[in-house]
Amino acid sequence: MKVLFVIDRLQEDDEGLPLHGVNGLKMGRLLLGESIPFGRLLYDRDVALAAGHSHLKRIGIETMFLGDERFYPELLRGKRRALVAHDDYYKAVQRYTKHLQAVHSKCTKLHTIVLFGRSTHLLYDDAIKRLEEENEHVAAAFNTMEVLRLPAVHRLVRDERIGQVKDIVERLAPSNS
Repeated sequence: MKVLFVIDRLQEDDEGLPLHGVNGLKMGRLLLGESIPFGRLLYDRDVALAAGHSHLKRIGIETMFLGDERFYPELLRGKRRALVAHDDYYKAVQRYTKHLQAVHSKCTKLHTIVLFGRSTHLLYDDAIKRLEEENEHVAAAFNTMEVLRLPAVHRLVRDERIGQVKDIVERLAPSNS
């Protein structure tokens, strides 16, 4: 995996997997001209291969939140002071910090992280700060990566501002590694 897409939360129609619903279908159409949800192309390698998009194996996708966390409204609004009072937020930062350490050890070719939504931007920043305290080497590796901070997926799709994501997908397509 060379690129990691981090989606803020699952939508109701995603059926437990990111970008498997309407937004994923719109992204698939905008990015690849396919009538297949983009999340399905990323998760199901056989479908991507059959559709002629084998390069998508270089993209990973994950979500940070289910959307039912008690701190999520404050996080969405960017209210850092209110977040400090939530133990759940502290635990989420700690959990995501450990997840980033695992990503670093398993995905050695990772060079780009695409964060969708303000909530992912804040949690990622807090996790990196914590990572700098716990493991400077891993934090330095993430700080050298290209990190794109984009609006939430539904906003990108609605406004058809998907150009940066399309550039990433097209940049991966000619690669043979």
